[in-house]
Amino acid sequence: MIITDDFVYIHPPKTGGTFVTHVLERLYLGSPERPGLGRTFLNTHKHGTCGDIPAAHLGKPLLTTVRNPYDRYVSQYYFAWWKRHPDAYCGADAMKALHPHYPELSFDEFVRMANTLFLNCHQGRETGFRNERLADPFRPGWHTEQFIRFYCHEPRTVFASLDEEALVSRRYRQSLFPVHFLRSEFLNHQLHDFLLGLGMPRERISFILDEPKVFPEGGGRDEASHWQDHYTPELKRFVRSRERLLFEMFPEYDV
Repeated sequence: MIITDDFVYIHPPKTGGTFVTHVLERLYLGSPERPGLGRTFLNTHKHGTCGDIPAAHLGKPLLTTVRNPYDRYVSQYYFAWWKRHPDAYCGADAMKALHPHYPELSFDEFVRMANTLFLNCHQGRETGFRNERLADPFRPGWHTEQFIRFYCHEPRTVFASLDEEALVSRRYRQSLFPVHFLRSEFLNHQLHDFLLGLGMPRERISFILDEPKVFPEGGGRDEASHWQDHYTPELKRFVRSRERLLFEMFPEYDV
């Protein structure tokens, strides 16, 4: 997360956070071409959640980024942290037990594996995120678990309580921290407008509108590749079912 005098940015993986971090560093810390704002800028606990925010900063506006779940799965597949750092998940042995040809998995195999082995697991240990109220194929997915973990008070309780009634009534929203979501596909303009709304001088933040994309080290997919090319109708139905909560929270992605 990034803590400033003005707000706190929560950085979920593969949602455009590298770009946001780069822009905020330029704005607050400055560069050879332009001085910084001279205000507090603390980049700490990179993928910390709202529940990890120090108490002294909880009253500040909360900012985060969200990405189309279909597109995010594709990005995670090609970024391949699950190949390079399997121990950050369930470990290589568990993945090989499910798919003996690991790490050479198809995209379909990766998505289904993530929704089997990566749930309720971090560094080979259970995380306490369990849900017994919804059975396959409607059990909450990997991205939904991450969303609840990042943005809800008492996230394990909220995740365990998800059932048909909770999804229909959207009761889980009562547990959300008051977070402002930037859409990754409109990141330049929405980040600019958020900062403008905080009262930052237009001339200090205008560079954001034309700032090029910034990619994390480690590679990714070809820019010419589209997420739609990676889904069969059946796999798309699978993700739509597992990540139903997210598609109802962000209906613009339900395409």
